[in-house]
Amino acid sequence: MARPRWALRGTCPPPARRRAGRHQVEDARGNTDAGAEAAAPGVAWCLDCRGMLGPALALGTSLAYGVGDYLGGTTSRRIGTLPFIFCAQLVMLLLAAVWVTVSADSIPPLGTLADAAGAGLGMTVGLSAFFQAMAVGKMSLVAPISATGVAIPVAAGILRGEHPSAAQVIGILAAIAGVVLVTRSRDEQRTQSESGLGLALLAAVGTGLFMWLMAPASRHGVPWAILISRAIPAVVLIAVVIVRQPSLRPALQSGPAGRIIAQAGLGFTASALYAFATLHGQLAVVSVLGSLYPAVTLLLAHRLLGERLDGVQLIGISAVLGGVLLLSA
Repeated sequence: MARPRWALRGTCPPPARRRAGRHQVEDARGNTDAGAEAAAPGVAWCLDCRGMLGPALALGTSLAYGVGDYLGGTTSRRIGTLPFIFCAQLVMLLLAAVWVTVSADSIPPLGTLADAAGAGLGMTVGLSAFFQAMAVGKMSLVAPISATGVAIPVAAGILRGEHPSAAQVIGILAAIAGVVLVTRSRDEQRTQSESGLGLALLAAVGTGLFMWLMAPASRHGVPWAILISRAIPAVVLIAVVIVRQPSLRPALQSGPAGRIIAQAGLGFTASALYAFATLHGQLAVVSVLGSLYPAVTLLLAHRLLGERLDGVQLIGISAVLGGVLLLSA
């Protein structure tokens, strides 16, 4: 039995019309339709759970990105940044192409495609700077700094008229402050180039643009948004590989190849979860919850690589967790 198109896109089923003047039912993108209500049992479930669905999807984004960034950071140190990013992007592009084919969605409007392309350009800058910074700097310092780009989608959400509750505003501030505290380095003698700070800040800008533009790009269907946003980095990286001609042999060995495929799967899943989250929650909220992946990367680096955490960083992690609770309220 074929699945309805709304299920493949990840949105709620469309509401049915009823007599005007009774109720207002909110659709999957936050719009209200006077005189509409659910015609199928699944609609009631969607409307009941959507208060938590967006935050839950965004937290899943952070988990997937955090584990994927840890795998990506350790792998890029072994085989080089360019070979790793190039191979991982090709895998993610293949996954996105298969999804678009299965969903059978029509091509979105030109404006939506432009938003997805802009998100892809932001991703290109963010990924390249991030993994290069991870290759030359301290993972537990680079990862949190790259997440400060969340200020871009938070500002965009508020400017477009979103109104987070007082608790959510406090949660946003606590989460961002926690990330800043986590970025504190105990070694004040390191230069920017040694710690990868400049590259991490560039990654923050690229990541922020991606998280902002993925919201409008996803309104006409997540599969196309993911495909276009992944195609842009792939095209750019193909050109770079042709010019620089790096050796891809290390990336094709069984060990690195398995880690590349795992990281690509996690990155693809994280992007899809975030795109869905923007359809079921306020951008100012879900973008913050989707940017907490440095805490996951940091804990993995602490646990598996032996990178030590000082008291200030532990306070920062506690602030992030407190912010999550407030944002999910």
